[in-house]
Amino acid sequence: TAGAVLLAVVLVVVLGGLAVRRVSDRWDDRRDALSAGAVADEVAPGPGQTDDVAIVGDSITEMSDATFRAVLDPSFHVRIRGRGGYRVEEMEPYAIELATSNPEQVVINLGTNDVLKNWPVDKSVAALNRMVKQFAGARCIHLVTIGQSIENAADPGVRARAIVFNFAIRNIATTDHLNVIDWAGAVAADLKAGSPRGPLTTDSIHPTATGQTELAQLYRAALDDCT
Repeated sequence: TAGAVLLAVVLVVVLGGLAVRRVSDRWDDRRDALSAGAVADEVAPGPGQTDDVAIVGDSITEMSDATFRAVLDPSFHVRIRGRGGYRVEEMEPYAIELATSNPEQVVINLGTNDVLKNWPVDKSVAALNRMVKQFAGARCIHLVTIGQSIENAADPGVRARAIVFNFAIRNIATTDHLNVIDWAGAVAADLKAGSPRGPLTTDSIHPTATGQTELAQLYRAALDDCT
C-alpha cells in the first residue's frame, strides 16, 4: 500500500510537471507569434488587408459601385454609399453612418448636384466641411474634384460654378491637409487628347465603363499612397 501511494505521488509530480511545461511552452509560442506579428505590422509598408475604406458620393459613385469593388477589393474593405441626385448636405446622414465604422481612409466625391442645382456654394462648402469633420479619425481623406466640362445649353453658368466648387475643394484640402483626387483634370486631359480609349463620360457628367475604371484607378493610386 505504501508503495502504491508513493508511486501515485511520483506520477502526479511527473505528470503535473509535464502539464505545466506544456502550458508554459504554449504561452511561449503564443508570445513569440504575437511578437512576430507585431514586428510585421510595424514594418509592413503601405495599405494592408485590414484597411477599411469609406466612399461617399452621388450617382457617379452609385453607378460605379461594382467597378470600385472590382478594382479596390481585396486590398481594401470598401463601404460605399452613393445616391443619385443628392447634394453634399443630403449625403451627410450617410456619411455619419459610414463614420461609425471608423474607416482608415475616406473618399468623398460630391458637389456635382450642388453645381447643377445652383445651390449656394457657401452652404455646400459648409456641408462638406462638416462631413470631413465626421471622419476626423481617418488616416487619409481624399476629396474628388467634379467635372468642369459639363454641357448644359440652358445653363451656361454651370461650368463656372464647377470651377468655383473645385477651388473650394482644393482650399478645404489645403486647410485640413487632405488629399485631392483630380477627376476634373483627368477628364480635361482625356478630352484634350481626343479620348483615344473612348470618352470618359456619357453626358459630360456620368462616367462610361472606361471612365469608371479610370476613376477607380485614381482612387486606388490615392489609397495606395496613404501613409
